[in-house]
Amino acid sequence: MLIAVALVLALTAGAIATMRGPHRAAGWHPRQVVLITIDTLRADRLGLYGYRDQPTSPNLDAWSENAVIFDHATAPAPWTLPSLGGLHTGRYPAEVGTYTNGDGIHTDFTTLAELFHDHGYTTASFNTHALLVGARGGFRQGFDTVYPEHVTPLIKGEHKMPFSDTEPALMQWLDAHAHESFFLWIHDMDPHLPRTPGNPYLVASGWKRYDAEVRWMDEAIGRVLAKLQALGLGDELLVIFTADHGEAFGIEHGLVGHQDDMYDEVLRVPLLVRYPLMGPPRRIEEPVALIDVYSTIAELAGLPLPEGTRSESLVPLLNGTRTHRESTYTFHARYFFEDGHHWLAVRDHDWKLLARTPDLDPEAKKRGAPRWDLASPKTTYELYQLADDPGEQHDVADAHPKEVERLAHQLDDWGDTVAQGPTRAELDDATRETLRNLGY
Repeated sequence: MLIAVALVLALTAGAIATMRGPHRAAGWHPRQVVLITIDTLRADRLGLYGYRDQPTSPNLDAWSENAVIFDHATAPAPWTLPSLGGLHTGRYPAEVGTYTNGDGIHTDFTTLAELFHDHGYTTASFNTHALLVGARGGFRQGFDTVYPEHVTPLIKGEHKMPFSDTEPALMQWLDAHAHESFFLWIHDMDPHLPRTPGNPYLVASGWKRYDAEVRWMDEAIGRVLAKLQALGLGDELLVIFTADHGEAFGIEHGLVGHQDDMYDEVLRVPLLVRYPLMGPPRRIEEPVALIDVYSTIAELAGLPLPEGTRSESLVPLLNGTRTHRESTYTFHARYFFEDGHHWLAVRDHDWKLLARTPDLDPEAKKRGAPRWDLASPKTTYELYQLADDPGEQHDVADAHPKEVERLAHQLDDWGDTVAQGPTRAELDDATRETLRNLGY
């Protein structure tokens, strides 16, 4: 009888522990997952990607020596909410409703935070972007903790808060939760305009503004990485470092900023992955998509993927069982609801096609999802051979009509599957004014 009672108690305790702890498949999986995204960070302004004008990233450079570095990762869109909407859902922005910075992730789609929360992880977001913290953006879904509750921007009508205002609360949270299973998202806006107060590199001799802000970001992330190490996290820790998009300086294509630029000075982003069983540190040349981060994290954590994901796990590339991404094509879009036109792009290993195309129903643009018309005589194309022209300086569309036709066909097929997204929610007056002040 005593043995039977003991057995029942043991089984009951095990069941309670299972209910309270993460539900994961068998095998090694991280207990702690840290996703770090940096706003407006060009890959080619980090030392680990070859930048030499200034030592912009000594901490990341050192940390990357024990990481896997993806040399050719690209974002699905050239601005924050659409791009991160893709990362956090594993789908293209048009599918989930993050068409512009004034839209948000529809509640029908499972975010990374919701995926982890539903499987027993503690979830937290430490953010410095007003639109990502706000309820409208949909990025609060699944998080137990969102800090701050409301961003106080540096300039009225802007959306940037210095990371230094968030960092103390982040460090306290890590101290309190270091021994739990958690999913943590950190988003730092320091490289984005306006200038970050307290950044000494902004007044140091020889530093350009953008390089100075990247260096300031690197120091902050260096402290975060050091904190994870000091807390003894490592054997069960997964860290992913990336960005939402880059930045144009008026040099490459005469464009400044990011949200209206579909060239790779904006679409190319850094992507670093580090965990104990990843094998030797190395670089991966294979082109990958930012939306692939979703399935990669889920597979490493042993969590099931929601049906219909567009994200492809990069675990086979990380563990060396495959050298190429299964998906041949990657797609990008910037939707100009303002004038009823859109700017789309598709790439494979060798080529990138850009299409400027009118909306099929521009009169419905305020409420409906984007619908484009590649067959319109108003549609124009640019074609770049990436291996020979990574800076996209030489449009060869006229010289390669068959490649234009092939890639346009892929873009058209893709459009049929994604341009049926959620209806756009009406902007309230406060959000409309904020976006107007931001230039969106």
